[in-house]
Amino acid sequence: MPDLPVSPPSPRGLDLPGAASEFASLVDERLANGARLLILPARPVGAGPAAIQLWVGSGTAAERPDEHGCAHLLEHMLFKPCALGHGPKSIRARLAKAGVRRTEPALDLAGAIEALGGDINAFTSHDETVVHVTAPAARAAEAAALIAAATLHPTLDPTTLAQEREVVIEEIKQYDDDPGQRVTQAALGRVYGGHAYARPVLGLEAEVAGHTAARLRAYHRRAYAGERLTLVAVGAVDVAALRKVARATVGALPAAPARRPTGEPAPRPGVTVKRAEVQEAYVLLAWPAPAAGAADAAAIDAAAVVLGNGESSRLVAETRRKEQVVSDIQAHCDTLRLGGSVLVSARTTAAQAAAAVTAVLAQVRRLAAAPVSPEELARAKAILESDLVYRRETVQGQAHALGACATIFGDLAREREYYAALAALTPEAVRSACARWLDPARACVSLELPRAEVDVAKARSVKSAVDAALKPAEGPRRDGPAPKRAPDGIDTLTLPNGLRLLARVERAVPVAAGWLIWPGGQRREPAALAGSNSVAAALLTRGNARMDGEALSRAIDGMAAGLDGFAGRNSLGLHFECLARHFPAVLGHALDCTITPTFAADELEEERRVALQDLAAEVDDPGQVASRGLHKLLYGEHPFSRPVRGTPEGLRALTPAKLKALWRRDYPIGQAVLALAGDVDVAAAAAQVEAALREAGLWDRMSERPGKAKPVQAPRGPREREIFQDREQAHIALGWPGIAVGDEREPTLDVLSAVLGGQTGRLFTALREVQGLVYEVSMSSVEGVDAGHVAIHASTSQDKLPKALAAIAAEVERAVREPPSPAEVARAQAWLVGQFELGQQRRSRMASLLALSEVYGLPRARAFAYPQRVRAVTPEGVWALARTLFRPQVAARCVVRAKRRK
Repeated sequence: MPDLPVSPPSPRGLDLPGAASEFASLVDERLANGARLLILPARPVGAGPAAIQLWVGSGTAAERPDEHGCAHLLEHMLFKPCALGHGPKSIRARLAKAGVRRTEPALDLAGAIEALGGDINAFTSHDETVVHVTAPAARAAEAAALIAAATLHPTLDPTTLAQEREVVIEEIKQYDDDPGQRVTQAALGRVYGGHAYARPVLGLEAEVAGHTAARLRAYHRRAYAGERLTLVAVGAVDVAALRKVARATVGALPAAPARRPTGEPAPRPGVTVKRAEVQEAYVLLAWPAPAAGAADAAAIDAAAVVLGNGESSRLVAETRRKEQVVSDIQAHCDTLRLGGSVLVSARTTAAQAAAAVTAVLAQVRRLAAAPVSPEELARAKAILESDLVYRRETVQGQAHALGACATIFGDLAREREYYAALAALTPEAVRSACARWLDPARACVSLELPRAEVDVAKARSVKSAVDAALKPAEGPRRDGPAPKRAPDGIDTLTLPNGLRLLARVERAVPVAAGWLIWPGGQRREPAALAGSNSVAAALLTRGNARMDGEALSRAIDGMAAGLDGFAGRNSLGLHFECLARHFPAVLGHALDCTITPTFAADELEEERRVALQDLAAEVDDPGQVASRGLHKLLYGEHPFSRPVRGTPEGLRALTPAKLKALWRRDYPIGQAVLALAGDVDVAAAAAQVEAALREAGLWDRMSERPGKAKPVQAPRGPREREIFQDREQAHIALGWPGIAVGDEREPTLDVLSAVLGGQTGRLFTALREVQGLVYEVSMSSVEGVDAGHVAIHASTSQDKLPKALAAIAAEVERAVREPPSPAEVARAQAWLVGQFELGQQRRSRMASLLALSEVYGLPRARAFAYPQRVRAVTPEGVWALARTLFRPQVAARCVVRAKRRK
């Protein structure tokens, strides 16, 4: 879907039954100061989750020259405690007027929202800043009041600001370490020229370091006021209560007009080539694109889909699979208020960098020279239009659509024009728009080349070759069996060959999802064929007895569906999601892929090539390097010590014959679980599975279960490793042996992880909020069939590394020394339960819970009773688990750092 947002009304030309009536109850109200209130209520009031979002129509582009980076830095400060104060004009008084009473001296927004069972985050872009919350619908009004209080009346304490500047600077450094971000920013600098859109949203380190509380306060007064504000709420909310909150908080601010557009981007086409410490060549081609709502917006969005969205797109089919000049490539269109951009990003080798650019330009010229095929256009329309249905699946998606449309256009009905134009789009219209917008002479190209392989002379040669490729091309150019309903509401069926089918029917939204999964995965891999499961999973959708990979990709993309293989530590399979009307076709393709995969030699060679380059590129991500080193320390010779993607030796040893033997031995269809969720006809699906198995001669062929995997040997004694890379940041990975899948302590471990590693957890508070040592720090856990682990990850500046390590050690020691407080546990429980209930909106999530429970031999009720199990966790239980896990004698530590300078 383009960045152009989705408006509630159903546009002409789209077959979306019920869409118009669904939005008939929309409340659209202007407050006294010009701010806008949008509420999309549901029934019954108070049931399920709700989304509450505050949209500010000012972002990076609204900053004055001395304010660069203020919008994003201010977003960070909105989450800092704000003093509630006393008196008739205090925040406390405003909250009380809205019906919310608080007794504490200051408001911690993230903690307060988590205590409601909600989740909060925010983002800043060039055109807007958005604070978004999901919470139980019964607490929506209270959540809205808390958001408004903290966002519209931040304290901006100078001491806290000094700490947060350091955090943002760490975030800037993290982006600066990402070669993909660097080439993108360089290209966008050319696309937008001197316009504010050319500036990075985060700002520059020197700019952020100089921002003061007074400067942020001045920007806040100007940007967070009047018509620039839109409060959005979607879900089974109390409309009257939300109106009261909006008028007492958002509506109480001074009036201010909406931000008026200023200036237009002035592109500076050309080529930027740099040498850097990277393993692969990173390539980014960009063109100016129509602004939001412009006449050609739909045509260029469709062209971007045809060009580089999905496995059947032209760039993937031609430049990656046929010409093999890239290892990864995609295209998309970003749409902003005053102008957008079409971006093509690719990774390749240093030797193929110029050839990759030339190949991309050939496909771009092809778009302008001849109309796309009717099949390609139908696929693009399906992908773009399907967002209207998929967004209706979650309250978050609906709220984001409303807020984005209101902020960009100001008129929700404007979205109809976009979808009407999309429905009426013709192949010739796409060609004509591409001829106007995607001229190679207007391209803005950025490349980063591996310094170790490319000297200065070679870099100049690459630039000359790309310059030549941008010149106009010569020649003329044109513009079965019946399932049974179990007491828990799940339809179940075990077929004669052992295949187990489960389904949870939910017809509220016409979306269906499924997981076809086997036990196995990485844990069964021999070292000599490391990566075989990952490759096999990837090739499942690249050809079967009925259809080759290209045809299958076109079929799936044409239905705006998804069908992908996956391989993890403990399992392997396919998962799919589609509109309900396409479910039988997508299920048929999934069955074909798993019953008769071909594992063709050319597809294997392509997957191997990409996998090897991906493994090499991981060296460019120090966080990945630290994680890989930690896994080696924790798991020794067990397969879990290796990357799931495999090893170069294992990948090179693979052949089609070996993959077929692996599939026959380890993944017979009779050992699989097929879990379905959503708007599905279960009886028809069962009959379809039966027909496919009978045709393949597998209806009643039982298969033996594969042998057990190699057990994990627990580490003996603490283990440490240092890896040296010349980077701005050091990366820390600490780990301990964890628990296995099915362990009754899983909810307790989740609570422990949230207490330590959550957004308001101890690690985040101590290392980022109080000491300003890191931008990111987290705790996570992995549960495997054979074994699991818990890990703490952090990134920090090289000079702060000793302090960061000491601070993490202190928090781990504290977790062992004393139990968490009841308040910490309660907040973690509320957050975990809220996240679980939000996830239940997605049909794919429902299907995954069914599938994984069945394939691991766990009771279904266990997965769906997660909220009750979490609420039963006690501080003493968390403390006992911390003492069991955080034992120094089994700890492992891997640090990626720069070498110490003498």
